[in-house]
Amino acid sequence: MEPIRHIFAALLLLLLVVIAGTLGFVYLEGLSPFDSFYMTIVTITTVGYGDIIPGTFYGRVFTAGLIIAGVGITLYALIEIIELVLEGRLREAFGVVRVKRSVAKMRNHMVICGGGRTGKVIVNEFKVEGLDFVVIEQDETVAKGLKKKGIPVVVGDATQDEVLKEAGVERASGLVSTLPSDCSNLLLCITAKSLNNDLEIVTRASSEEAAKRLYRIGVKKAVIVEEIGGRRLARSLIKPAVVDFLELVSKTGETSLETFKVEPGAKIAKKKVKDLRIKEKLGAIIIAIIRGDRIISNVGPEDELLEGDTVVVIGKRKSLDRLDLVLGIT
Repeated sequence: MEPIRHIFAALLLLLLVVIAGTLGFVYLEGLSPFDSFYMTIVTITTVGYGDIIPGTFYGRVFTAGLIIAGVGITLYALIEIIELVLEGRLREAFGVVRVKRSVAKMRNHMVICGGGRTGKVIVNEFKVEGLDFVVIEQDETVAKGLKKKGIPVVVGDATQDEVLKEAGVERASGLVSTLPSDCSNLLLCITAKSLNNDLEIVTRASSEEAAKRLYRIGVKKAVIVEEIGGRRLARSLIKPAVVDFLELVSKTGETSLETFKVEPGAKIAKKKVKDLRIKEKLGAIIIAIIRGDRIISNVGPEDELLEGDTVVVIGKRKSLDRLDLVLGIT
């Protein structure tokens, strides 16, 4: 805002000089208002056609002063305007270069396709988790708002190969698509998979049929946003305490849900829950075991972990950050 104030101040001074010059020539030289205005403009721009010149001593003295004041103020105004234009363009150019360099250094990062309302929520979640990510956004206004917050943004159509490559999708570990249409999400997922077949993709879908098509091309998870929203609304009425608890967990960041996979050959495979001693080591609790299509929710100390299980744990975020290390998973 400061450069704009300088420009307004310079233009105001220039206007005052033009008014003063016009009035001065009318009074000292007896010229008409239009000729006086013309004489003033010719003088302060140093054009000097010579078709109208001051004929009196005081008129020449006044013209000399007008040249000194007018030319200086005119140059000042032009310099401020040029600096503002160049500064904006240079800042934008340097911003693009900086983002490209930052993305070029990223490995195993996340790519968020769409920086709208849903995308901004994902951005905040990734920030809390301390993940590296880059946003692809086609809308210039939305992209500018994200850039102001220091978020790396690639401006362009996320379904295009060049744009995905610029976001480093070939080196990324995951991609989230929040594009509004099923066709766009499908095309995006196909394109992203062609560039990085190991990429884990989570995308939105409008229906079960759309989700099935996305799963067929290798999407990890297709989320039907309306369905989840409907369930959330229903549970907020039926089981408000549970919903409030989950919201508190996600907002405070102190308590968190975490999962880990029992990989084939892992040390923890075929061990009982009590043998892991998660509560003693981390103050955390196993609340569920996902085994294929089954969810074992009433987990007891004698339950055994099998290869392929996904274990859901709740506890303090700082403790869960050490989960893999304590269990010897990594």
